[in-house]
Amino acid sequence: MKNLWFQSLKWDAFLIYKYGIVAVALAIAFLYSAVFLFLNTQGMEKMIALLIFTDPVMYGFLFTAVMLLFEKDANTHQVLAITPLSSKKYLLSKVFVFTALALVTSSFIILAAYPTNFHAIIFVLAVCLSSSLFIFIGIIGVSFVQNFNQFILIIPLVLAPVCFPFLDYFDWFHSWMLYVIPSQACLILFAGSVSSVSTWKLIYALLYLTLWNVLAYHWALKSYQKRILKTDLK
Repeated sequence: MKNLWFQSLKWDAFLIYKYGIVAVALAIAFLYSAVFLFLNTQGMEKMIALLIFTDPVMYGFLFTAVMLLFEKDANTHQVLAITPLSSKKYLLSKVFVFTALALVTSSFIILAAYPTNFHAIIFVLAVCLSSSLFIFIGIIGVSFVQNFNQFILIIPLVLAPVCFPFLDYFDWFHSWMLYVIPSQACLILFAGSVSSVSTWKLIYALLYLTLWNVLAYHWALKSYQKRILKTDLK
């Protein structure tokens, strides 16, 4: 069973390479990195943190959904339904591969912008927790659609609430209600990786994102089994 798990990881890594996801991700990261190498990034902490935040969101939500749709067209899920590979390991394989990609590309950007002056542990936690959360959200979203055109239609519905905490982030509007939205916690962690953030906010962000990851994982698992595999057995 362990060998099957590693085979799943290798297969997912191969697919993101085959579909050009790795090439696109690295190209974007190198472009941003090249710009920041020649810029004075002092005073740009918020913009850079926000930019890095979009990496795990894009790879987690959009690319995971695209990959599942490719697999759906190839009837891959029907084949997986009769293999020993469990739904849990299938989904966690996606989480591992896309989070690793997000971590690599985000690291290029932050090292170019702040080669020595950033909080590495907070940064890694921010990328990993944000990436996994949006991977689960992407899986939930794609379970309701049949093709990419339909998925495009639901993107604004899913991501629009994610943008509300930007109002607080840029000091345009403040409300405790924004702290209910998990992207608020994501932004706090990314901001904390490049600037000073209150300890209580960091604790809130870590605990709240962990809670959301647990809830989103179980929701994604049930959605995948019920609407994609069309079974509740694995």
